[in-house]
Amino acid sequence: MENSRFAVISDSSCDLPDELTAAKEITVVPFYVSFDGETYKKEGTEIGIREFYREMVEQPGVYPKSSMPSIQDYVDVFQPFAQAHIPVLCICITTKFSGSMQSALNAKEMVLSQYEDAQIEVIDATVNTVLQGLFVLEAVSMREEGMTLSEAVAALDEIKESGRIFFTIGSMDYYSMAEESEKWPFAASVLGIRPIITLKRGRYFKRNIEEQKKIDR
Repeated sequence: MENSRFAVISDSSCDLPDELTAAKEITVVPFYVSFDGETYKKEGTEIGIREFYREMVEQPGVYPKSSMPSIQDYVDVFQPFAQAHIPVLCICITTKFSGSMQSALNAKEMVLSQYEDAQIEVIDATVNTVLQGLFVLEAVSMREEGMTLSEAVAALDEIKESGRIFFTIGSMDYYSMAEESEKWPFAASVLGIRPIITLKRGRYFKRNIEEQKKIDR
């Protein structure tokens, strides 16, 4: 019979508070972030989420860089669960934004080469930040309801397609860096227009309000 008490793991893109991850028994594998391009700190342990965003606000001309978790980072997390015969569900930031999931998949193969009976499922959240956090919490709820690992994976695959984030931005500076080939960020900044941006299925959509309504039907 499959063990229903599986471990829930996510990379730190889920942006869940430390108190919540501890209370819900969620293991977080940190990204690395840097504000000087040289010194990288582990997100969530060496630099907190609030501290990271505060640095962005206080240093508007400095653009932080990030580095994904390494294969070894994931191996170090997966291995103790494999040794204890505890199934693992690992939820990673959308592959459109990071190679974190590929690190996790490579780590899975390394661990399975040592522990052939280990159960490790790695899935793409197709989103990030707050919605990824909610997706992770949904996995925890499924565990608490007694679902097995395979049942939880199937259920999560059904609901993740409906997830999306709507947001706007206070400054076009960061978006301009990501959209160098487009002229609209400059025009929007000059005109004082704040676009509505949707993150859906791992992709950004720039639309006005009426177009957004059509996307979400």
